[in-house]
Amino acid sequence: MTEEKQLEEPDLDPAFAERDRCRKAGIPVKIAETRRLLIRETVMEDVPALYEMRQQPGMGDYVEPMQPTLEEEMEFMKAYIRHMYAFYDFGLWTVLERKSGQVVGRAGLFPSELLEEGVELGYMIAPDRQGRGYALECGWAILDYAAEVLELAEVHVLADIRNQSSIRTVGRLGFTEGEKIQKDHVEYRHFIWRCRKAAAVEKVLKAVPEQSLF
Repeated sequence: MTEEKQLEEPDLDPAFAERDRCRKAGIPVKIAETRRLLIRETVMEDVPALYEMRQQPGMGDYVEPMQPTLEEEMEFMKAYIRHMYAFYDFGLWTVLERKSGQVVGRAGLFPSELLEEGVELGYMIAPDRQGRGYALECGWAILDYAAEVLELAEVHVLADIRNQSSIRTVGRLGFTEGEKIQKDHVEYRHFIWRCRKAAAVEKVLKAVPEQSLF
């Protein structure tokens, strides 16, 4: 192979290439497996269960609304699955209970609409599975994936100030609080999680006199 050809076709990261291969083959990428949960990319068979979950009281209070009908949601998710994961290499994923195989939530990462180039963590656990620590369990797994696989330096959460359950969870996940953000008459508490590697670099840089950096 010539040098020019090598420049035109740089080698892909093998792990990314495998995720890309799975997506093109219609195979959902497994994101993480914990003691009780499996997190993987959403497939169309998950959508009715997720849609029904969101119809339950209180489940739509602090998340983006779903489509008016299941049929419309199926069409929306068909496009989401096809484009979101391939373009960003992340998205909102399905959370399944390993023991039962049942869909028990949705969680993952998504581009922030309020933070420039920011990536947010979001999660939703079915009402009948809340209070078991599932949000923490999948949150820790997703943050580890964000750092080790996606190599993100930081992840954000914008929590409605009324959503005390989410605020308690992000605190236990190790997020630190930044400045509040307001949009459309809603006030959000801004939480930031920094990858251990990024935090270590930041700590070193802060310890070095500014003039030494130039």
